[in-house]
Amino acid sequence: MPKLFLHALGCKTNQYENLALTQQLIDQGFDLVDKMQDADVGILNTCTVTAEAGRKSRQMLRRMKKQNPEALIVAMGCYAQLSDVSADCDIAVGTSQRNLIPKLILQKLRLAETSEITSQDLRPLGKISQETDYEELGIVSIQKDTRAQIKIQDGCNEFCSYCTIPLARGRIRSRSRENILREVEALVNEGHKEVVLTGIHICSFEKEKGRNSDALAELCLELNRITALERIRLGSLEPLSVTEQFLQILKGADKVCPHFHLSLQSGSDTVLQRMRRSYNTVQYQERVRMLRQIYKDPSITTDVMVGFPEETEQEFLESLEFVRRINFSKIHVFPYSVRQDTLAAKMKQVPGQITKQRAKAMLELAEDLSVKYAKQFVGRRVEVLLEDEFEDYIRGYTKHYVRTYIVNNNYQSGEIKNVLITDVRKDDLFGKIV
Repeated sequence: MPKLFLHALGCKTNQYENLALTQQLIDQGFDLVDKMQDADVGILNTCTVTAEAGRKSRQMLRRMKKQNPEALIVAMGCYAQLSDVSADCDIAVGTSQRNLIPKLILQKLRLAETSEITSQDLRPLGKISQETDYEELGIVSIQKDTRAQIKIQDGCNEFCSYCTIPLARGRIRSRSRENILREVEALVNEGHKEVVLTGIHICSFEKEKGRNSDALAELCLELNRITALERIRLGSLEPLSVTEQFLQILKGADKVCPHFHLSLQSGSDTVLQRMRRSYNTVQYQERVRMLRQIYKDPSITTDVMVGFPEETEQEFLESLEFVRRINFSKIHVFPYSVRQDTLAAKMKQVPGQITKQRAKAMLELAEDLSVKYAKQFVGRRVEVLLEDEFEDYIRGYTKHYVRTYIVNNNYQSGEIKNVLITDVRKDDLFGKIV
């Protein structure tokens, strides 16, 4: 059977979808290879969250073809959904109908025994907003990482002024609870101890059914009953989804990790308004207070954008001060990137040099806060899920999502160990098993 090379750019949802497609193709008899040069088929799951991600997607498609001109190149994902990539690949599918990819490949390679897929079978890429059903990609049991990704929904209805993801992914569609539970049980049977709930906008799980964020908390309660599952980690949360009711339900799921990625984007209310975010800084701070009231030293992580159109020096300083006041454990800092067909693209842009300076200042603060958060664990015992070897250490993550290094005495990946933290280097913990 043909040899297959796959690569994914971008978010955890893309990584999951790559694994799902890999599973389907392996089940069809394809052999997986590590190098494009050795492949008969190369598949790239593309990304378009920033202009740089889009550039990398097209560059990667061209590199794959250059590395192996005879191979069949397949483009899927957000960039392939929004941009014409036909000159750089043989098959373009976008963010729906991924289940047709195995048949399309076999048909192109003239190995298919089934009837050919015609243009009538493929919906136009521009019709993603009309998709109403979640595309089930099957149970993914080939995940190698100790933390297994579980996709629970697709799509977004928010339309922030800077973002093209709703255009690339369409409206909210939720996976059935039955299939989520079946997949988690299968992964636990394979030895996985932690699952990460991922999607494009996970707080909108079952929103198309008239539900609110309570549905996500209820799902966690159901997963909590799976005996051999040790940890449940949540993906990115929208601030206003964190309500008293949501937390009252969620705290009943004691396997949920005290790590909450609460998307911020800016600490300036006027910038948040231009971004068309649904909250202000007072509401955001209240959600952080609620989380810290229920969970002990929770890890509050976030994303912060700098250089958003029309951002003044005063607005940036407001954002910097708010970030300092919230005292995040980790921050993903990134410069604003112009995306076509968004409201922000029509606004007055901040000069690139100023954006770079602001990113540098925000990154310096982020690093200081990460170190400060890590230091509080020195002298404490924490549970660490061991993941991989690094030099003389084996490393893994605490429930709070702090990377931890332990001198390797033939410990096994996938084990959970009690560790006494003895040192902090930058924002990494070092300790010994007790």
